[in-house]
Amino acid sequence: MVTTAVYVRISSDVTGEGLGVGRQEADCRAFADRHGWEVGQVYSDNDASAYSGKPRPGYEQLLKDIETGTVRTLVAWHTDRLHRSPKELERFIDLAERTGLRVETVKAGRLDLASASGRAMARTLGAWARFESEHKSDRIRRKLAENAAAGRPHGGMRPYGWEPDKRTIRESEAAVIREAYQRVLAGEPIRALVRDFNSRGLSNASGGEWKHTTLLGVLRNARQAGLRIHHGEVGGDADWAGIVPPETWRAVERVLSDPSRVTTPGRAGRLNLLSGIATCAVCGAPLRVGHSRNVKAYRCVAGAHVSRTRDPLERFITQVVVERLGRPDAARLLVPEDDGGAREAAELAAERVRQRLDDAAVSFAAGRLTTRQLEVITGTLRPELAALEAAAAPPPDRAAVLGALVGAGDVAAVWERTPPDSQRAVVSLLMEIRVGRGRRGPGFDPFGITIEWK
Repeated sequence: MVTTAVYVRISSDVTGEGLGVGRQEADCRAFADRHGWEVGQVYSDNDASAYSGKPRPGYEQLLKDIETGTVRTLVAWHTDRLHRSPKELERFIDLAERTGLRVETVKAGRLDLASASGRAMARTLGAWARFESEHKSDRIRRKLAENAAAGRPHGGMRPYGWEPDKRTIRESEAAVIREAYQRVLAGEPIRALVRDFNSRGLSNASGGEWKHTTLLGVLRNARQAGLRIHHGEVGGDADWAGIVPPETWRAVERVLSDPSRVTTPGRAGRLNLLSGIATCAVCGAPLRVGHSRNVKAYRCVAGAHVSRTRDPLERFITQVVVERLGRPDAARLLVPEDDGGAREAAELAAERVRQRLDDAAVSFAAGRLTTRQLEVITGTLRPELAALEAAAAPPPDRAAVLGALVGAGDVAAVWERTPPDSQRAVVSLLMEIRVGRGRRGPGFDPFGITIEWK
């Protein structure tokens, strides 16, 4: 059956309601009615950009139906709804010539693709549509750079913890964010927080359940500390107040980026107490659990330097930790060590580097710096800033990590009830463990194991 078809498309549908394509369809149907044509099929690509080059299912199906002769007349709202790519347009022109397709638009009139003048007109309109897309893209990039330099928020959906204006804190969600930061600093993994938040019926910004990547993205977002981000880089202060202090965000960022947190449970769901924490006494590389003669053992990841059976080694470290936490002076472990002002000095130096980056961003937005100059400046200063921020980050909250272990009547019993992730946090906080080769012989021998208290 030969029919008249309608094609509609809109690049961005933020609400998901399809109002833009709905209005296009109504105009196209009214146009077809005025010409006495019956619309047999509507092909729609909602929230799909022709400029991006990504597949458009509705458009591809339309091409197939034109090829088979199902569609002989096509009505679109404007030519730029069909194409914004010269390459795509040439493919369409070739198809229209071969099939005798008639193309009508509500706003630009008829496109006679069977004639040279009509094809030239189509190409001219396509070239201007492409220019407008590229010009719009340039304007958006420039606007984003200006927003970043001024500390203003960009577009997009509402961030978790904030009202739609992206400046006003939504206190009910901000409380969840603060809780998450505190629990991460206390050693809890993201997956444990996700399970807990979902069990409590707490939804994410879009109203759905929390996922690991979603919560990780929220916690690593510098906007929570009142800092702005551009092209994935943390800049200076934003024009909104933070939910947590910058030093808290940086401390959590340091925890979340620590390679020793890679502790994926095995098939039995067991976390290894020392994986990524204990190091090889020969080369300094971390130890991880593998099989050695069908026995679970901690092995050096850099080579066959060390292999110690897992369970006896973990029992030995556990005994050392429990014994230390059971001493009368265990409360001293809650007091952070005096660094002699080193962290404060590092923070002041880091602030000076951030100001230099801010000045460079402002100069770029004002056109005083080229893109290449900005890249050189940021490429030089970013590593320096990262090192200073690591030195300035506050140490873990010892009271939150050690929790009920200090001062407990039966430390061993409390340790057994402590979640594995929290046990790892305690070990990592209290000691540095270097594991060397043991002496040959039956049973476990602590020879070669060195512990330094932090």
